[in-house]
Amino acid sequence: MTRIKQRVWIVGPAVLAVAVSMWWAFAQPAPQSLADAFPAGPLLYLEAQDFRALVADWNGSAERRAWLQSANYGAFSRSHLLLKLADAQSDFQKAAGAPPDYALLQAMAGSGSALAIYDIGKLEFLYVTRLEQARALNTALWRARGSYQTRRAGGVAYYLREDRDSHRTVAFAYAGGLLLAATREDLVSGALELLARQNRPSLAAEIWFSDTVRAAATGGRDLRLVYNLERLSGAVHFRSYWAQRNVSELREFRSGLADLERVRGEMRERRVMLRANSEPDQTAAESPAGQLLALVPDSAGLYRAWAHPALPQVGEWVRQKLFASGIVAGPESKLAPSVSADEIAGTEQNLEIRIDEPPLNDDRAAAAFVALGQQIGGMGLQAMVEIENTRVDADQVFVRPQSALVLLADKTWDGDAIRTALTTAANGLWTSSRLGVGWRAATGGVTNGVQELDGLGAVAMAVDGNRLILGNSSDLVGAVLARRAQPALAGAVYAAGWRHARELPNFERMTRMIDFPQIRVEAGGSGAGTNDAAPGREPMFYSENVASLGRALVRLDLATITVHDVGSMLRETVVYRLNP
Repeated sequence: MTRIKQRVWIVGPAVLAVAVSMWWAFAQPAPQSLADAFPAGPLLYLEAQDFRALVADWNGSAERRAWLQSANYGAFSRSHLLLKLADAQSDFQKAAGAPPDYALLQAMAGSGSALAIYDIGKLEFLYVTRLEQARALNTALWRARGSYQTRRAGGVAYYLREDRDSHRTVAFAYAGGLLLAATREDLVSGALELLARQNRPSLAAEIWFSDTVRAAATGGRDLRLVYNLERLSGAVHFRSYWAQRNVSELREFRSGLADLERVRGEMRERRVMLRANSEPDQTAAESPAGQLLALVPDSAGLYRAWAHPALPQVGEWVRQKLFASGIVAGPESKLAPSVSADEIAGTEQNLEIRIDEPPLNDDRAAAAFVALGQQIGGMGLQAMVEIENTRVDADQVFVRPQSALVLLADKTWDGDAIRTALTTAANGLWTSSRLGVGWRAATGGVTNGVQELDGLGAVAMAVDGNRLILGNSSDLVGAVLARRAQPALAGAVYAAGWRHARELPNFERMTRMIDFPQIRVEAGGSGAGTNDAAPGREPMFYSENVASLGRALVRLDLATITVHDVGSMLRETVVYRLNP
């Protein structure tokens, strides 16, 4: 009887302590903002207002089903990056004692949820979600807590487990209606101390975070991403895997934010990017771009507009689009070129070839555009818009890209001088006897005022006061000129649009024609002209990989972006318009 009493006195306080701890964890109030629960130091912070709904929508979407069956996903599933993530997933499973699969994601997806990444290379993160007590206690992590060490922080018990082989750590806790999970012990203990209102640095109090959130426009949002660009730019893994390859261009910014809102028929993304050092406010110079945006025809597949473009930017467009005289730099490659054993490196006749002479310098393009550069450089350029589309030829075989450029100046353009400069450029690049460099009125029912070269070279132009329209298609130049009376749209320092649904079929047709010989050789005759890669070979990048991703996003009709520069920051609005 005495032993029983002793056991009661021993077990009783322990049970009472656990009960009090559980009550304290479940009863204390959750923070108003989830960012208040995150310790300081993350590189980026992602928050969803209803993560559970987002996961359910994605799981039931047609886009998910199409993407998982696409060549794009097939290539991604074999990529080095995904293999490294799979290794990290396996290590996490060993440490957690539960597989980090979709079932666990669904179980741990609460309403308000947030994820902060503290180290990209080591995948160190803290995840916090608002979850009902019954659901939290039914997750695989909570059921496996018996194999975890129990520790305390902020008056709440948390659970810790480490895999000795991989040195991966998993820690989790439940407090104030929040389920917390992390790959570092200090992140969970720090979050519990913040929830207990203990004095310690938090993410919400960091200057870069508070300044960025304060600068964001108010309004509804389904998803918010806040990132520290100064720290991200210094991360080796970010510089290595960032797809845009423009880290040097991002160095002027210290932080950024993107809010995504889903509304009927479209998704809206509002962004801000804070500069490290303020520059002059450009909003007063945005209206000229709005004048040119009104000229974009409905048939355009792509358009891009700039306020106050630089002269080299205009010259590059003329060389590449109008005369195709430049050579685009090839894609960056870190692999040595392959050498075939059947190739002959040289013969005795090569002994007479001098190898100490510099290669021939072809400077025809530079000389050809001097006159045109002088004409354009002498005008005060206020805005520029580039317009592109594709058309299938009458033979239904080839796809022909069409391009036009509109330049808005602060004075009236001299049409005769521009035609003379274009003639000089054509003389220097296309002919040595002035054949095909005369001008004539465009035919084919286009708007009056369009003129074109009378040879094989496709150059068309029109002048409308202080607006100069150049292009390689009289039809497109005429379509732009026909909108001269349209009222101006809202201005911007930069604006662009892409009609995905309209241009995707032509993109697939064009890239299949380009890839067809290689597909047939690699596939041994099978799979040529198809949309997806044949078994046993890697898909062609454009006609199969990228095209399959485009088909997965076939509901996307139009994507637009508008950028405003207020000096201290950039404000961007991206709209994705969806088909029903």
